[in-house]
Formats: sequence, C-alpha cells, structure tokens
Amino acid sequence: MNAAQPGDVVLLSAGVYDESVKTVRGGEPGRRIVLDGQGVATLRQFTFQHPWVTVQNVRFTGVTQAYSRLVYFGHGGHFGVLSNCVLDVAGAPKVYGIEWQAPRVKPFGEGEAASHCLVISNEIRNVIGITMASIMGDSNRVVGNFLHDGGAVDFFRLFGRGNYLGQNVCSNNYVVEGVGNHPDFIQTFGNNGDGSLGQVIEGNRVVGVWGGQLTQLEGNLVPEIRDWTFRNNVFVDVALQASCTIPEVKYFNNVFYRCNKTNGGHALYFGSRYYSGTYGGRSGTNYAHGCQVINNVFLDCGDGRAAVGWYGFGQELTNVVADYNYVGKAGYGPVEEDPLRRPVGNPGGWATWGKWWEPHGINGGDPGFVDVEKLDFRLREGSPLIGRGLNLGTLFGTDILGTSRTGAWDIGAYANRAGPGGRLVVPPRIRYVGPVSGAGL
Repeated sequence: MNAAQPGDVVLLSAGVYDESVKTVRGGEPGRRIVLDGQGVATLRQFTFQHPWVTVQNVRFTGVTQAYSRLVYFGHGGHFGVLSNCVLDVAGAPKVYGIEWQAPRVKPFGEGEAASHCLVISNEIRNVIGITMASIMGDSNRVVGNFLHDGGAVDFFRLFGRGNYLGQNVCSNNYVVEGVGNHPDFIQTFGNNGDGSLGQVIEGNRVVGVWGGQLTQLEGNLVPEIRDWTFRNNVFVDVALQASCTIPEVKYFNNVFYRCNKTNGGHALYFGSRYYSGTYGGRSGTNYAHGCQVINNVFLDCGDGRAAVGWYGFGQELTNVVADYNYVGKAGYGPVEEDPLRRPVGNPGGWATWGKWWEPHGINGGDPGFVDVEKLDFRLREGSPLIGRGLNLGTLFGTDILGTSRTGAWDIGAYANRAGPGGRLVVPPRIRYVGPVSGAGL
C-alpha cells in the first residue's frame, strides 16, 4: 500500500497480516487505489486518510485496545469504499467496528470528516459496550450491511449531514452488565458539539434489541441536530421505546412489531420542555417540534392495557402530525376509545387513550399480513391496509424492496403490488435470534 499509485490494485494472498495499515496517498476519480483481500486474507486494522481508496474482501480482527477500531475513516478519507468485508471484534471490550474521525471544527468541520463514502455489503459482529458503526461527514451511504451479535452496543451512531442508512439488517443486541452502555439501534446527541442534519434511515430490518431502545435522539441545544427521516423500516422485538427530543423527525411507512413490551407505554415518544426531566430526555434538549408519524403499523406494542397506544407527544410541542396509521393490540384488538371525546361522525380511531385522534387511522382488526410469525409483513389481497395510506410521493416513491408506490398508498413498509397488474415480491430472509447474554455467540 505504501507503493501503490492511482489505478493500482493490491492483491493479498491467503494469510493473517497482523498489521495496522494506513493510506499514504489517494487515488483519483476513475483511478482508485484498491486493496483486495480476495476473501482469504485477514488484517488487523485499516485507516482511510486519503481519497478514492477501496478496501474489499478482507477480514478484520485482532484489535483489543479500548476505544480503538477495526476500520477508521480519518480526515481526508473522502470517497472511500469498504465492501464485502467481515469485521469481527471478537468480544474485545469497547472496540468499534467502524468509526469516523470527528471534525475539529464544530458542528460539521467543513471538508474535514470523511464524506461521500460507501460502506456496502459488510458484516460487523461481536462488538461489546460501544458502537458498531459511528458515522460522521456528509453524504455517506451505509447500505446492505449485516450487524449482529452485539453486547450493549449502539448498532449506529450518526452525525454529519445528508447521510443515508439503507437496507441494513441489525440483529441480536443484548444486555451486558457493567460496561457502561446500553443497547440501542441508533443514537445521536449534542454533548460532543457535532451536528446531525438531514439523515435518512430507510429499508432497514432491526430484530432483537433486548433491554434497550430503538432510538435515543438528543440535541442538547445544538440546533444543527434535526430533520431525520425513518421510512420503510421493520422494527421487531425492541425492548424499549424510540425516544426523541430533536425537531423535525419523520416516521413514514414503518412497521413496529412487539416494541416496548418491557416498560409498556409508547413505541415512539416525542419529548417537550414540559417533560424534559422525566420523559423528554435531559434538560436543555431541542424538543421534538415538527415531528410526523404517518402510514405506520404498530402491532402488539406496549403492555397489555387496552387503553395504551403506541406514540405520544409531550405537551407544548408544535406542528406535530400523526394520521393514517394502523394500531392493534396482541390478537389484533383495538385500542380502547374514550366515548366522551370521540369526534362526532368521524370514522377514525384512537392511537392513544383520550390523547390523539386519527381521522384516517385504523384501530384494530387483522391487518392481513402474509405471515406475522415469520415476520413476513407483506400484505395479502384484501388487507385493510391496502390503499389506506397517505400518498407521500413528493417525498419518496418506493417501499422497503424498492417497489414503486403508486396511486393510493398502502400502510406499512411493503407496497401490495408494483402498480396496476404488478406482482407480489418475496422479501429476503430476516435472521431472527432470541434473547441471550454473553459474548462468544
């Protein structure tokens, strides 16, 4: 790699290379420097610190120093590609799978943090007490990766601007006592002074966050932490709620199944100043003004109380919108309605007892999924969710499989058909792992 010039490909033969490799120069557009492990080479660590470099088909393992990482996107590592690699932390405490170097100038460090990078089709596993992939910079794409078997980890932490997390599978995030971290799907926060703006989280499958949260989104008075969109995701068996105290967060066409069964209450909670000390996160956060919850499925979430719904908004929030969602208890039962507060002549339903009425919502009844027990949330013919959603075509136009959504939209992550005369599409398998603890999985 020290000798490689733009356009060169470095091929590794089979073997274990106990080295920490850093780039010494970059490639050029159309003439990348490529390090290819050919699926037979193992390396300890790699750092991108120059642009237009590709690393592919390498297995990474062997780093044991806490707060280090297997792959590092350093300053200047723009347009880097990490593809088809296996990153196995092997249970070493507090070692990142992938980490971006934080910008020195807050909140975004113009031109510093690695940007326009692609992390695709990799496997990250056996991380303990820290983050599997911590992302910064602008316009990075993290697509089609498999993150699994983490002990008290954040699958993702996300900062920077305009980043895209799509079509990743995240499985089995379990509790580990004494490591000072808890399980989460994704986090951001303002304590470090970094911004997190205009992020899109789409088409991901998250199965099994035991004892932890779906999201922990906190601003801590950093105004550049806002405007996140979650769309076409499937969330299954997430122990606690998705907490949010940042503005302009949107949930469109997601499926929430058996979420927040530990504490009960809401699968989603949007905090305000009124609740800042209890439910809304730390005092001094931005608060969740301008949030939207549209076209989602909430099935068997929260505890067994018939009057408990699936999302809640703190008092004093402004410009919040929620409608066109399906809510159903275990066995497809409805949320109890408050007869004294039901709008006259309105056929919708309650999403939360006495708190939020959806004029176009669906309250209870069989949603018509292909096979709930196998986590197949495609819609059968005759499903009441077909054609009952709000058309959001000005914002995006496909479902979790890339199928076009046309006409009257369906509720949930899957469009019933690819337009008139289309056909049902069989989704890829979802790896399901039951709750366990301990490393060496």
